[in-house]
Amino acid sequence: MNIDSQQASRDEQPAPARLAAFFLTILAALGEYLTRTVSLFWLGPAVVALVVIPEFAQHVAEIHLGMFASADSFRARSADPLRMGFGYVKIAGLSLAFLASARFWWCRAHGERWYDIRRIAWGRLLLGFILFMAIGSLAELAQPLTGNKAPIALVILASLLSFPFLFVMIAGLFGDRATPLKALAVRSWPWILLLALLLPILFGPLFLLHGLNHKWALGAPGAAVWALMAFDSIVVGLMASSVGAALFTAYDRFHRSIAR
Repeated sequence: MNIDSQQASRDEQPAPARLAAFFLTILAALGEYLTRTVSLFWLGPAVVALVVIPEFAQHVAEIHLGMFASADSFRARSADPLRMGFGYVKIAGLSLAFLASARFWWCRAHGERWYDIRRIAWGRLLLGFILFMAIGSLAELAQPLTGNKAPIALVILASLLSFPFLFVMIAGLFGDRATPLKALAVRSWPWILLLALLLPILFGPLFLLHGLNHKWALGAPGAAVWALMAFDSIVVGLMASSVGAALFTAYDRFHRSIAR
């Protein structure tokens, strides 16, 4: 059956069947996203370690500085150079873990090694990153050029126009040189919306829990502080793995849709 026949077959389906298929697709993607988020911890522990180790190291420094003695102590020492130094390393590790976790799943599905950066399509990665950041930031030019903040409609428009280039960047990260750039820019929209749906499902609650862990540790006994900070490092690892799982789940479905 060729592509036109497949499209005709789908068009002939009654509306309830199409709606049911749509929800089944969303549920399958959600299940895959949740499973990959958690299973990365035992299937790709080295990827998770990129952020869990720096996160816990910063917590060790915070405990050493006595930051959790009270809320006042935490505020007074929040900008301590030792803590900030570990913080920069943690942010770098978190960013790497976002990308590495997504690449891990792609390479696992295609029989490659996630740490072999020679397979990355650097041209697409850089092109996508530059255009995604540049187009998404266009609205910020309104104030220096006109003296007024950009209207929200312009901010939304700039963001929407930048989204396809996120998929160009992901294609580069995965080493996908075969998918045409036109397809990445034009045919990726349903899967970009899927990505936008998946990303906050776990990241939002985990980010909230990350903040609460610090609040709960203030003034707590030493053993409780250590336990909370060890747990918090796992929470941050889950934040990273959830982003990677969402990136892979959305892009993989897009990639399979254009291959049919």
